[in-house]
Amino acid sequence: MTNSDTSPKHSLRGLLKKAWATVGFTGLIVIALYGNLIYMNLRPNDPLLAGWEEYSTPRFETLMERGEPILVEVYASWCPTCLAQHKAFQDLIETGHQPEVRALRVDFERDLDFRKANSLDYTGVLILYRNGTEIARAAGLTDPDSITRFLRAHDIEFVKATAA
Repeated sequence: MTNSDTSPKHSLRGLLKKAWATVGFTGLIVIALYGNLIYMNLRPNDPLLAGWEEYSTPRFETLMERGEPILVEVYASWCPTCLAQHKAFQDLIETGHQPEVRALRVDFERDLDFRKANSLDYTGVLILYRNGTEIARAAGLTDPDSITRFLRAHDIEFVKATAA
């Protein structure tokens, strides 16, 4: 046989091209369908906002003993609700409406003792404490208005914007 189209080398090359095309096409479909999930699992933590602290048991216990209001956010970098909450709090701060409350960020994956003690199996939760006791919790508050309503309903004031 002299026809190069039917040679074993050509058949193998054709098979490899088809295989790569299939893998490439499948990869595009996977990225299109699951790209956001892949990104959310690989992205770093959002930076702490002004006035926020990372949760630590000793710090939390000290604040609880003082009885001052504490806002706890149960956070994970892969959580879309947490990302939206972060942006909402950022908007509040940037517009001069920062809540007057101690704010702690609980890391969903690291702070397992806190999660267990507070029966938390999900992220995107805001918990308010006052006088050493939980007074309210809410999940899924992802815009500045809903966060403001939640905090004001529990007598949390906001820093007043100053005129420049």
